[in-house]
Amino acid sequence: MALPPQRAFLRPILDIAAQSERRLAYKDIIEGLILSLSLSDGDLLERTPRGALRVEKHTRYSMHLLKIAGLLEAPSHGEERGRYCITEKGRQYLREHTEAIDPAQLNMLVAGQEHRQDTPLPIGVAPPAGDVSPDEQIEVTYEQIHSILVGELLNALKNVSPERFEELVVDLLVKIGYGRGQQVGRSGDGGIDGIITQDRLGFEKVYVQAKRWNAAQISEPEIRSFSGSLDTHGATKGVFITTSRFNERARRAADDVARNNKTLLLLDGPALVNLMIEYNVGVVVRAVYEVKELDENYFADA
Repeated sequence: MALPPQRAFLRPILDIAAQSERRLAYKDIIEGLILSLSLSDGDLLERTPRGALRVEKHTRYSMHLLKIAGLLEAPSHGEERGRYCITEKGRQYLREHTEAIDPAQLNMLVAGQEHRQDTPLPIGVAPPAGDVSPDEQIEVTYEQIHSILVGELLNALKNVSPERFEELVVDLLVKIGYGRGQQVGRSGDGGIDGIITQDRLGFEKVYVQAKRWNAAQISEPEIRSFSGSLDTHGATKGVFITTSRFNERARRAADDVARNNKTLLLLDGPALVNLMIEYNVGVVVRAVYEVKELDENYFADA
């Protein structure tokens, strides 16, 4: 069972406030919603694309909308700061409406509050009451942009020359902080495309194999071959990087190698491009947006 959409939280929150004889803290409203919406443990653990708990996003945004519509109120200072109760306007709304709160109707109520001096709403602004909160909409849009960039990066990697791919892989590992890098992938390289030196004197080295493959998966023989190359160089640390993917046999082979006093990391196409994005390799920052919220403690009485 999926968590109900954000709009489904509006009426239950107002009902919970109407049934209480005291002001309610956020946790009180959550406890009421668990009962009224029959929320499961899975519902409560459902997260947004960026990892926030979706039930918290839905609840807080719904409480915000009900407040600016004049149906709920909460003092901004004093002992009752941040505790909610229903207003007379909210009780009247419940008497006149028995159905779920319609987002368009709620927007009309918000718009009707605009001319009140104590309403923290810019003239002409009536925020939408949809299925997600505005900050979750930002998260969803961000993930869509990120997904497009992942696809574009992977496509670009598959179209560079093998030599350029080896070079940028070494660039990435150096940017991550592995150490000083050297591209060595040429004929007679013994299956090694790059070397990362982790200490000043060159005793600790990580050997790199970079495969710019378009379709086929990397399988067990390639992993065994790379492991043999490490043995030839007397190495115990290796990173196998590809634009493709590793099949299950390849991953099991890497685990077998690790049991023989070696460290062998496998990095497939999606993991590679996500690291490139994280460390700004092959990408540029187009824009940065800061999302801010009210600091209620700043306005609290001393």
